[in-house]
Amino acid sequence: MLRLVLVAILLVTVGLALFSEITRARVEAHHPPRGAFAAVEGGRLHYRECRPAGESRGTVVLVHGAYDNHADLLARLGPKLSDYRVIALDRPGHGWSERLAGRAMADPGRQAQALMQALDQIAPERFVIVAHSLAGALSSRIALDRPERLQGLVLLGAMSHPWPGGIAWSQRIAAMPWIGPLYSRVVAVPLARHRLGDSTAVESTAPRPCHDAAGEVRLLLRPDVQQSNAEDMAAARDFLSAQAPRYGGLELPVLAIAGDRDTIVPPAIHSAAIAREAQQGRLVLLPGVGHMPHHAAPELIAAAVDAMFGAARDRP
Repeated sequence: MLRLVLVAILLVTVGLALFSEITRARVEAHHPPRGAFAAVEGGRLHYRECRPAGESRGTVVLVHGAYDNHADLLARLGPKLSDYRVIALDRPGHGWSERLAGRAMADPGRQAQALMQALDQIAPERFVIVAHSLAGALSSRIALDRPERLQGLVLLGAMSHPWPGGIAWSQRIAAMPWIGPLYSRVVAVPLARHRLGDSTAVESTAPRPCHDAAGEVRLLLRPDVQQSNAEDMAAARDFLSAQAPRYGGLELPVLAIAGDRDTIVPPAIHSAAIAREAQQGRLVLLPGVGHMPHHAAPELIAAAVDAMFGAARDRP
């Protein structure tokens, strides 16, 4: 009986691992990289860029959060920022960006350095960063360490401070050095496939407009991406514990936009705190909105970007 049970477990494990690899191949075949790559230390970062038809009013950089890639922010905000040069990056290990330094790249400070290596090449001008969720940690680090490169920082339901408790059990397992890769290949992809549901249906690969990101969420259905997300989440809390005391040194404009119903990154712990601590910090709380302010109020975010560039032009 024990032998039969072990054989059954082995067959299920192999079957799920095979399902994950088939899913990875299928997703990558239908959603190849559509942007360009910037060479940085350790590998390449993928990004997409949209330019206005006429003269640009400035440059806006979009940085996505956990369990996401460049496409969601670009699809929601790109059309509202059509007068700007918009650059949407895949963070290391997400979308089509390489993980670069492996597990060490989970540190938001290292991700900040990698993104700035790319941006120093492709966008030497000053820019506004718009960062969602987990990207708040590394974008705030950029604002602290490279303020001369920024016009301002817009945080969307962003992580900025340590929070009570920890992370989900599945993330803890996937982030473990030895068990994590196995979990990501056997359990994480089928579980993510179940959670995404019908949104994983394959669509046409015909060329689409720059801002159309339909289907890009399916790039999550790859074992290495699942593991990268878990590692990022595991590293975030300690990183923010060390970084948060520095926010009083933020001298550039910081606008934190959050939904008052956000239970994933509660605004009382994160958005309200950094808005209070930054020298030019400001909080906008959206009633009835959850963790995706850019889905609920893209026009408001675009207006905030306009205001930051306008204030910069008005300064002597």
